[in-house]
Amino acid sequence: MASPHPGVWVVRIDGGRDPVTGRRRQISRTVQGSKRDAQRVLNEMAVEADKGRFTGTNTTFRQLSEEWLELARADLSPTTVRSYRGLLDNYILPSIGDVPVKNIQTLDLDQLYHVLLNRVGLSSNTVRNTHTIIRRAFRQAVLWGWIVTNPAANATAPRLIKPNLSPPDVEQVGELLQAASKRDPELGHFLHLAATTGARRGELCALRWHNVDAKQDTLLIERAIIDTKGGIIEKDTKTHASRRIAIDKGTLAVLEAQRDLALGRSAIIGLGVDEDAYVFSIEPDGSIPWRPDRVTKRFGALRDELGYDKIRLHDLRHFAATRLIAAGVPMRTVSGRLGHANPSTTLSVYSHFVQASDRDAATVMGGLVTKAGTARRVTKRNAATTVQKVASAAPKQGTKSSVNKSPAKRTGGSVRGR
Repeated sequence: MASPHPGVWVVRIDGGRDPVTGRRRQISRTVQGSKRDAQRVLNEMAVEADKGRFTGTNTTFRQLSEEWLELARADLSPTTVRSYRGLLDNYILPSIGDVPVKNIQTLDLDQLYHVLLNRVGLSSNTVRNTHTIIRRAFRQAVLWGWIVTNPAANATAPRLIKPNLSPPDVEQVGELLQAASKRDPELGHFLHLAATTGARRGELCALRWHNVDAKQDTLLIERAIIDTKGGIIEKDTKTHASRRIAIDKGTLAVLEAQRDLALGRSAIIGLGVDEDAYVFSIEPDGSIPWRPDRVTKRFGALRDELGYDKIRLHDLRHFAATRLIAAGVPMRTVSGRLGHANPSTTLSVYSHFVQASDRDAATVMGGLVTKAGTARRVTKRNAATTVQKVASAAPKQGTKSSVNKSPAKRTGGSVRGR
C-alpha cells in the first residue's frame, strides 16, 4: 500500500500466475480517502482473492474459442465444425470476441441472445446453437483454470421450437419412385432405399456391396459420406455406431437391379465390381461414392417437376419413421432402424405422430370395450325377456291349473279327493 499523493492510496495484492502466459500478476486499486479507507479496500480485495475472484486470465473470448474449437474438432463432424465456425465468425466474435473471458458476465450473454433474436432476426434454434458454442467454450475455460465459474451456465437461451414435420404420404412417395425409375433409375433405387430403411443420405452414399447380405436379407449401415469445402469425407455414422437392419424382398430386388447396372457399366471398360465398391458410385469400378449434396440436387429437380416443392429428401426418413410408428412397430425397433442413439430421441422427434398413434389406439380399445359391453347388455336383456315369458306362462296364485283339471275329468274325481 502506497500514497503517491495526499489523500490518494494505491493498494495491491498478488493475483497469482496467469494460467495462459504463466506470468505473475498484481491486482491494484486506487483509493481516495484516508489510510483506514485504503486498508478496508485492501482487506476486501484479500477476501475476494480467497474466493477466487481474481483467478483467471486476460485472454479474450476469441482466443478461447479458437483453442476450444481446435480441441473439440476431433469429436465433431466436419459439418458441425463448419456450422460452429460460421456462427462464431458471423455473430459471436463480433460481439464478445475481444472481451477478456474473465469479464464476460451472464447478463452480457442474455443481452447478446436478445439482440440476435430480436434485432438480427435469427431463429430461436440458431440462437440456441450459439448458446451451445459459448457454453461449451466457457466450460473448457473452467477446466483449464482460466475462470472459476461458467457465465453461460445460467444464461437464458430461447425456447427450443420443434419443426413441424410433414412427411409425404404413400401416394406421393409412390409417384416420386415411379417418376425416378423412368427418368433416373439409379436415383430411383436410392430413393427406394431411403423410403424403406429411413437411413440418412450420407449413410446411403457410403454403402458398399459387402454391406448387403442377400442371404440374410439385411443391410449393414456403418459409415457416412459428408460434404466439405475440400471435397467428400467418409466417417462413422452420426451416433458413432453401426447398425444392421432387415430389408424386405422388394428392397433386395432393388439392390440387385442396382448391382446389374453397376456390372453393366463396369463391363464396358473391362472391369468388375469389387465387394468394397460403393453401391452408388460415379465411377465404373465403384471407387468414388455419390456426393450427398448432388443427390439432393437431383432429387430437387425431380420433385420440382412433379410439383412437390415442399418435400425434401430428408422427408423420406420421416416418412419411414412415421409409417413404422403408425403400424404399431415398437419404439425401440423404430429407433434402431433409424440409427438414433436411444428411443427417447425418436420419441422427442416424432412425439406428435406418437400422440396420433395413441389416439388411434384409444379408438380401437374404446370400440372393443364398447362392443363387449353392448354384447353383455344384449345377453342380459335376452335373459330377462326369457324369464318374463316363462313367468307369464305360469299359473297365477289362487287359480286351478289346467294340468290338474285334466286328470280329474278323466277319472271323475277331484284332485283333492285323489
